[in-house]
Amino acid sequence: MIFAIAIGSSAYDELCPFRFQGQTDSSMSAELRQVADGFSYRVRSFNVYDVNGYRFHTTGYEQSRPNRKTTNTGVFTLGQDGVEYYGRLEEIYELKFRGSVPLTHVIFKCHWFDPTLTRRTPNVGLVEIRQDSKLPGDDVYIVAQQATQVYYLSYPCQTDKRLQGWDVVYKVSPHGKLPVPNNEDYNNGREFFQEEGLEGSFEIDLSDVMGMEVDNQRIADEEAGDEVENAHDLELLERLRLGRDSEDDIPPSNYADYVEEPNSDDEDYDPANPDYDDYF
Repeated sequence: MIFAIAIGSSAYDELCPFRFQGQTDSSMSAELRQVADGFSYRVRSFNVYDVNGYRFHTTGYEQSRPNRKTTNTGVFTLGQDGVEYYGRLEEIYELKFRGSVPLTHVIFKCHWFDPTLTRRTPNVGLVEIRQDSKLPGDDVYIVAQQATQVYYLSYPCQTDKRLQGWDVVYKVSPHGKLPVPNNEDYNNGREFFQEEGLEGSFEIDLSDVMGMEVDNQRIADEEAGDEVENAHDLELLERLRLGRDSEDDIPPSNYADYVEEPNSDDEDYDPANPDYDDYF
């Protein structure tokens, strides 16, 4: 969508010294001098924009999609004054600066919440904002590359006046990337809440349990089977216990548990002349 955007007189007056410096300061780079010369008043507007691994939506675009499953309007940026600013994305503009070299920049127009009303709990990393607040003044623009995506979650319990109107801030990880661990993740010196234990002490006597296990083991051993008394079997078991259980070292057994008796009928059987009386 192409449309004309008007620049207020106050904003134009603020740009004039910078524009004059670009025309007179020879040490300024050509790119910065081109920015100081100003941009075209006809700009492109977007409802969705991908930057820094995030996909941002304008507030108007999300409100036009009542069945949406995600929210992408939350914006966070760190100001030059070191203050953390949280807000909602309202408009996305692409500016084309005049000059011989094509130069474009995408800027975000945001509704910023008042940072003086932000509540912080550093020991647990909790940040709470009020979406009904507004940053005073007209400084509402940032470059798209300065934006980090966040989302805001209200407290389910709204009967507690300490929680009414406050939303918790959650920072979003860039798509396809995980936050890189740092020293603060391991050496942050934080203390976590621990319920106090009960007063006094108690002891557990395991002697009966251990005796029961010994008795059970003795019973299991007694029921395992009959005692081996054969001398040859005892010798074989001893060789196996000592690790000399190779088949080459085990002598052939002189005992046979079962001897098959020859069947006279099978020896006299002739397949060419069967005796049909065997079948009746």
